[in-house]
Amino acid sequence: MNNLERSWMYERLDGRGALYSRFVTGVDEFIQFACSQPNRMGGDKVRCPCAKCQNYKFIDVETVKCHLYQSGFIKNYFIWKHQGERDDISETSYVGPNFSQGSNWQPYSNSEPESSHPFQHSMEEDPNPVSKKFYDLLDAADAKLYPGSSFSQLAVVSRMLNIKMENSMSQRGYNQMMQFLKESLPEDNIVLDNYYQTKKLVRSLGLLVEKIDCCESGYMLYWGDDDENLTSCKFYSKPRYKCCVGSRKRKLVPYKRMYYFSLIPRLQRLYASHATAANMR
Repeated sequence: MNNLERSWMYERLDGRGALYSRFVTGVDEFIQFACSQPNRMGGDKVRCPCAKCQNYKFIDVETVKCHLYQSGFIKNYFIWKHQGERDDISETSYVGPNFSQGSNWQPYSNSEPESSHPFQHSMEEDPNPVSKKFYDLLDAADAKLYPGSSFSQLAVVSRMLNIKMENSMSQRGYNQMMQFLKESLPEDNIVLDNYYQTKKLVRSLGLLVEKIDCCESGYMLYWGDDDENLTSCKFYSKPRYKCCVGSRKRKLVPYKRMYYFSLIPRLQRLYASHATAANMR
């Protein structure tokens, strides 16, 4: 698509502050195209490309029109790729899954107007084996909860885990809530109705957390080849584990523990998401 053919997208208001008629007509054409791509819609809603929503949210078409009239399109959005349009000449993409219902996940694409990136590649590149495995896992997790649902399995899991954390919900309470949710939805739903299955799904995405024991007073970490097997602080001889008097359990409980979130896999996920990759440059 020639950028000049869609110059109307950024010519919204005339000198009096009124909408240009060609802008209104163009918005109608955009809505018509977006509604012709059901695989890129969330039920009867489409992604809103206004300057505020930035394709993050699925919204009904009338509200999308109002947003575009009020705020205009996001910058340099001449190719409507989030609504299913392809730039066959200059698009270089890593094919990945979509999160539905306002999720931020999109296939990462380097396609931008030629004036911004004159050295575009014309050949498509496949993701490397590690990324492909990750995308395959997301494809499975991105399945709709049931036919016609606007939510994906992963979107629900992420939301429910966040609710569990913010409200200090017990595992038993979480299981009961998810079992009730599963029973209240159509029979062919794929809701994960217990915490074990939920953790298994999230763990498969590769964003693991490493638990590291610490000195009670913060003088050292029990980490690394030399220190991970110590039972007391090498500086002040304070014990690493609590004394569990009368307990039949033989599990060792440390006085203090930290959680290490590995940076590299999280950066890789940020670069793989179209919504965040542009901010990583």
